[in-house]
Amino acid sequence: MSTEDIESVRRRFWTKSYFSNMFRGGMIVVVKDPDQAQIAEEHGARAVIPIESAAGESVGMTDLGLLKDIMDEVMLPVIGRVQQGHEMEARILEQSCVSMIEENMRLLSVGKKYIYKHPFRIPFIGEAATLVEIFERISEGASIVRTTYPEDEEDVQVGDTFEMVRNIMADLKELCSGDEVAVASYSQQNNLDLNLVRMAVRQRRIPVPFFAAGNIIMPVDVAMLMTLGCDGVVVSACVFDNPRPESRMRDIAAALKSYNNPDKLAGIIERTGGYTRAGGMALPAALPPLPL
Repeated sequence: MSTEDIESVRRRFWTKSYFSNMFRGGMIVVVKDPDQAQIAEEHGARAVIPIESAAGESVGMTDLGLLKDIMDEVMLPVIGRVQQGHEMEARILEQSCVSMIEENMRLLSVGKKYIYKHPFRIPFIGEAATLVEIFERISEGASIVRTTYPEDEEDVQVGDTFEMVRNIMADLKELCSGDEVAVASYSQQNNLDLNLVRMAVRQRRIPVPFFAAGNIIMPVDVAMLMTLGCDGVVVSACVFDNPRPESRMRDIAAALKSYNNPDKLAGIIERTGGYTRAGGMALPAALPPLPL
């Protein structure tokens, strides 16, 4: 790659990173139709990811008709999904004027190789399960990274998301505690860009916005994930199974903003009476008296 090409890639990535950093502290909501997208827009979402309903589940990129319908209804950034490694799908979505592309490994894959994202004009969201994979996705050109999971979107356990985030942050903390020799050795052993790893160590955080995903529908879970070091969350489409999805999303937005304020978080629980994952009441109004 010539010096001019390298400089062009750097400028393009800086522009995409500037856009992606505007998602820090926010939620991206998975939606199934324009009505859900409108609800998400009105109640705090920074972007939406359209997916097909269970009856018409897609094995490839997001349906272009669904994307167009949602883009006609909302002003939010709309994120299209493509199969892992499917560069042609990504180019089609880029031409369809989506704001961002997510390379999704749960769709039918065309191989283990990931898309080289730097030539694209629009930003990519990459998926990763480990710190090494996060560095790999960033090197490929992802300007947001989110956690991943092997199960279907609605079947994953949120506890697995917590465990993944904790492991990633523990590995980052260990990396940051090492000296320059240890950092260079880590980069070499894992075939990573040394300058990228050095940047993470210098900043003591993942260099791009890091989002948690995986059955996230609970405000208190969101607050906990933020305290662990996440920059935002991808809210599951299951949130619309709640009888009051508008209220739930408002509370998630409040938890993102006040995640370090237990008093305000307690106010969310007090106001709602608590949540179960199915949307009902989780906590009694008062505990029964202790037996004498």
